[in-house]
Amino acid sequence: MKDRALRCWAEVDGSALRHNLAVVRSRISEETKLVAVVKANAYGHGLIPVAKELVGGGADILGVSNVKEAAELRAAGVVATPILLLSACLPEEFTRAIECRALPTISTYEEAKRLDVAAQKAGVRAAAHFKIDTGMGRLGLWGAEAVKELKRAERLPAVEIEAVCTHFSSADEDPERTEEQWNELMRWRSHFADKKLHVANSAALWRKTVYACSFVRVGLALYGLPPMPFLRRLLRPVLSWKTRITLLRHLPAGRTVSYGAAYVLRKAQNLATLAVGYGDGYFRALSNRAQVLVRGSRCRVRGRVTMDQSIVDVSGVPGCKVGDEVVLLGSQGDQVIYAEELAKIAGTIGYEIVTAVGARVPRIYRNFHFLSQGEEAQRKRKAAEASRERAREARSASSEDSERSVKNRPIAARLTRQA
Repeated sequence: MKDRALRCWAEVDGSALRHNLAVVRSRISEETKLVAVVKANAYGHGLIPVAKELVGGGADILGVSNVKEAAELRAAGVVATPILLLSACLPEEFTRAIECRALPTISTYEEAKRLDVAAQKAGVRAAAHFKIDTGMGRLGLWGAEAVKELKRAERLPAVEIEAVCTHFSSADEDPERTEEQWNELMRWRSHFADKKLHVANSAALWRKTVYACSFVRVGLALYGLPPMPFLRRLLRPVLSWKTRITLLRHLPAGRTVSYGAAYVLRKAQNLATLAVGYGDGYFRALSNRAQVLVRGSRCRVRGRVTMDQSIVDVSGVPGCKVGDEVVLLGSQGDQVIYAEELAKIAGTIGYEIVTAVGARVPRIYRNFHFLSQGEEAQRKRKAAEASRERAREARSASSEDSERSVKNRPIAARLTRQA
């Protein structure tokens, strides 16, 4: 598919992804394992291509939200890399987790028991990570209660607690609170001193090196989204988002633009209609406030963003025409629009900007080294399965023909053959 035929698309840069991976690697020791977080479609960048690139680049473990994402990775040929489930499993999902060879994150003995039952049915011993709450309040139990549940889980015959973990709530903005959470975990460390440990997310990785324990869980930084402003100079954005001008018009002063007539032209303007709207993930909250890049110039959104289209003022951009590329997120000329800029306007965070880029927006992958790895293996597996199925059908047909042949023989002939 040629880019020129696209109305609205995202470009994902493998070289930027590998650069960020190298930056993260430089912050941790060789002994520390990197959990590359690819949940939520790899933060909107594309689960399978990004996961393969990260694994090819040296990521040790992949972190996903749920068993569905784990199953997608396994089906796509990511077969050898461990997968950590970062969200709690539903009761019926433990069996699927074992089938996918994924590591559940559990917080209670009850969850461990469900995993144990599923593991015994499958005839395997299942590994899991045990979460302790130190202030996030989302998963895990607190202090002594958590330790009690952990000890009970350790006695289950088919469950192995591979690691203990917690989650910092404010590593990007509150180093004191982060240290308090760390100290709370250390209060209980003697009760699981034999277990591997992980606490650090992207922000914590740059707070203190001591937070980089047995594993680090990094998502945001890999995609070039800085958890703290000073990291902008170190990290490269991986995703850019583009659309095209579909219509150009000159409107006189006094005209209104878009739903609710919320924008009234104070003077005549040249307006461009763009093929992007909130149906693509371009938030309605950006109405009348965000800017886009047209021929290297910043142009402001006029009126309300609609489901499929938006309107911008291109009065200051001579020569623009229908079909011109427009940058919503990324660079053009010497201008750049970062996710943080859109997030500030929309009252949200950079994570949400990129993960919200919709499914109907195709991703174009550039500079990826490992995009085809696993796909060839998957093709071969499918071909082998098809070959085995054809062989089964052939054997079945042969058996049926043989049976019909016997049935169709004269009785005397059959009796003679049996004798």
